[in-house]
Amino acid sequence: MTSKGEHGTTMFGGVLSQTLLALSFDTLDLIAGSIAALVSSYVVKMPWILIIYPPLLTVRGNISGMFSGRLTTGLHSGLILPSIRKNTEYFYSLRASIFLMSFINAIIVGFLAYGVSLVFAPIGNISLPLLISIAMLSMMLPTILSIFFLAPLIAIISYKKGIDPDIIVYPVLSTLNDIVVSAIYVSIIVVIVFWENIFIMLSYVLIPLFVLFATYFLKYQTDKNFRKTISEGMFTIIILLIISNFTGGILSKLRYQIERYPHILAIYPCLLSMIGDEGSIIASTTTTRLSLGNIKPSLRDIGNYESRTHIFGVIVAGFIVATGFATIGTLIYIVSLMGILQTILIATMTNLILVLPIIFLSFGSAIITFKRGLNPDNFTIPIITSSSDFLTTTSLFIVIRVIMSL
Repeated sequence: MTSKGEHGTTMFGGVLSQTLLALSFDTLDLIAGSIAALVSSYVVKMPWILIIYPPLLTVRGNISGMFSGRLTTGLHSGLILPSIRKNTEYFYSLRASIFLMSFINAIIVGFLAYGVSLVFAPIGNISLPLLISIAMLSMMLPTILSIFFLAPLIAIISYKKGIDPDIIVYPVLSTLNDIVVSAIYVSIIVVIVFWENIFIMLSYVLIPLFVLFATYFLKYQTDKNFRKTISEGMFTIIILLIISNFTGGILSKLRYQIERYPHILAIYPCLLSMIGDEGSIIASTTTTRLSLGNIKPSLRDIGNYESRTHIFGVIVAGFIVATGFATIGTLIYIVSLMGILQTILIATMTNLILVLPIIFLSFGSAIITFKRGLNPDNFTIPIITSSSDFLTTTSLFIVIRVIMSL
């Protein structure tokens, strides 16, 4: 017979190993950060580059998080089949609703980024139509890749392999999205800087996206699942979108440090992804256990044995991964022991500041939305990613200012 201690060791080991596997993909966000760092020399003269970058990552993360949360819970509950091709109507209406929300929010990102740029960095001249086009191209191309291919593929393969999709899907998906978004965004900036007329021609790609938007809306406008996802998801994401635009404003205040130390921008997407992923894993496992009846919808259950084990395993994995990507991210730019230690300190201190807020936000949002009769998967990950991105950027701003002053 397995004792409680042995069972605890096995459970903790399983959570830690699977979370390490999931969070290790965040190290690939160094690719996204390194891509973004390519335009670090332009951020002082064009601060809107930093203002719009976090909202693009955050909103893309919010919507893919909502999709992955619904996807994994649907797989566990049988609403979605573990099949790449033929699937349920629930899956197809969910995919359509995610596409529409991405489309609408891309337009809103452009509007809000323009307003925030006027407040935080009026010196960077940029037109509203140009910002909207940048936002739509940077968001919608990754959206198509994600909802039609990446998310279902990752969820179904992990489910069939016996790996908990609640742990693996969102972290992997968010990292891949960050890389694709960053690559497209930086490519667009380079085209605007050197060949602005070519960018105008690229904007015609938006026409078939408008057609797909109209097609999905007309087909699913009466579908109950489609309407519920839109009504619950849009309100939350728009509120959090406003927060994420101020995140970009705060990041723009670090533009002089970023120009001098580009590895800060290189590790930035890693920090956002890792801390958001820690919260999303806690929230996603909680929502699944709630839907299956394995835990009670009570905040007190954060202290039960299974919850504590999941949370502790996730946090330990986070500190291990933070040390790893901080080391690698610094070595890309400088070979200096002091530089490596400084970057590790920045990453781990930022993570440490946010441990308790992320734990309570993740577990609490899942419990509260479930008790109110809402679908937690429509709220938890968007709330966590936007809040964690804002808190991470603010904490990073404070930590860098303190460490650089020493």
